[in-house]
Amino acid sequence: MILSCLIYEQVIMKKEELVKKWLNSELNQEELEAFKQLDAYSSFIKLSENAKYFKAPDFDSEASYEDLKRKLQSKKSGFRPALQYAIRVAAVFVLGIGLYFTFFNTSVTTIETDIAQNKTITLPDNSTVILNAKSILTYSNKNWNSNKKVSLDGEAYFKVAKGETFVVETTNGKVTVLGTAFNVKSREDIFEVSCYEGLVNVSHNATSINLAASNTYRIYAGAISFEKMAYTNPSWINNKSIFKSVKLIHVLNELERHYNIKIVSDKINTNIIFTGSFALNDLDTALQSITLPLQLGYTKENNKVILFKK
Repeated sequence: MILSCLIYEQVIMKKEELVKKWLNSELNQEELEAFKQLDAYSSFIKLSENAKYFKAPDFDSEASYEDLKRKLQSKKSGFRPALQYAIRVAAVFVLGIGLYFTFFNTSVTTIETDIAQNKTITLPDNSTVILNAKSILTYSNKNWNSNKKVSLDGEAYFKVAKGETFVVETTNGKVTVLGTAFNVKSREDIFEVSCYEGLVNVSHNATSINLAASNTYRIYAGAISFEKMAYTNPSWINNKSIFKSVKLIHVLNELERHYNIKIVSDKINTNIIFTGSFALNDLDTALQSITLPLQLGYTKENNKVILFKK
């Protein structure tokens, strides 16, 4: 009788090991075939599928596992193998589901815009963000009221609700604000912050400055500059992109972001400096605004624009 119990116990432990490896995606081909032969295989698969739709933000897998372990220990004196196996399997699933929620049930929100697309986003505190073409905004709903922070790759216009400090993080620098309207552009080697209302703090490397309304702070190719503005909101909100003393390549990249085109520029010098603007609602008008001042020509082939010197 004791020998039979020991053999049964070893079988149970083997099953537990297969289940644990399955939850961690660690089964080799031989173990996978053995796992498929388990009586409870179909139940495991169904439970795994249903777990995707569970919502348990306050789930404490460690506490639940300890509780199940105590139940298991309380049954040892009577030795009920089937019940012990069921409790052990349940404990494995408690841990597995806990891990699922830890790694997959996050509260991170990511909004991305495509070519020629703008999006208006309302944040949890009712602040609004207009995201320019080919840009990405990421934020977490968790603890938003005490940690209002977003990450930006691209360009966006922010209208921040009054309240706690609001932070915009980019790879080029950080902007900290309180109840204001501002634009942040972080593309390639351009970092530009324009304040339209209130006051913003801009941090870049070891430098930190306060930027008042109607001012722009810009870092381009490593050079820092300040400019006064006459506009009440970003030009791209009104279907126009404006540039001041930037390399032509940046202008062409922006053109590609707003029109579904590929620009071929290998026959021209894209490092020449451009000051001007182009429309965001008419491709030919936009191309003429760029090519005429620089004495360039262009041809169009489907969604390809080829630039050349006249």
